[in-house]
Amino acid sequence: MGGSDSGFRMHPEALEAYRRVISDQRAEIAKIQSALASVQLTSDAFGHLPDAQNLYAAYREHADAEKENLADLREVLAHAAHGLDVTAQNYQEQDDEIATGFGGGR
Repeated sequence: MGGSDSGFRMHPEALEAYRRVISDQRAEIAKIQSALASVQLTSDAFGHLPDAQNLYAAYREHADAEKENLADLREVLAHAAHGLDVTAQNYQEQDDEIATGFGGGR
């Protein structure tokens, strides 16, 4: 177990990079959410076939569920990004305290 870096060390900058990826994904999902919100279909869009109303009802149910799913996903990603921020900060503070404890510093 010799060597200068044989122990485990967390890299806060890696967590920050991952948080940026999640934030970017959240922004992309917001764009998708906005695009889907602008799509408005009426029951006439499904024609006048005998089962057209059932198709429209199924479409509405699916579309409403997707809107809710995207909102939930954005919330989950916001929590994940915040968790990564807090974790990175905690690791950085721990590294700083250890360095100070050994008389070093940055």
